[in-house]
Amino acid sequence: MAEEQQQNIPQPEASVAAPAEETALKADTPHAEHGLTENVQKIIASEKAETDRPRAKVELQSLPTRSYLDQTVVPILLQAMSTLAKERPPNPIEYLAAYLLKNKDQFETKS
Repeated sequence: MAEEQQQNIPQPEASVAAPAEETALKADTPHAEHGLTENVQKIIASEKAETDRPRAKVELQSLPTRSYLDQTVVPILLQAMSTLAKERPPNPIEYLAAYLLKNKDQFETKS
């Protein structure tokens, strides 16, 4: 008999408005599904802005030797040496110097 009474008790229906509310919430904050609130997004944006700033000369001067070279001349030297090895010119030092002078602008903006 107790089973019959439980079967007759109306069960609460799932809310139909819940999916619509979730959709509206996701539309308002597209990153909410990933747990990113507006504050977190602001922090991420400010950190990205800081990393996009060019490095100050003072900062470069304070780096250890290896880090300084890696950030300033190693990228262009690697490219120049690779080209030098492929071309094998009869005057490699002049070729290397000319390559560095010709291509320095594209590497100065990166460092």
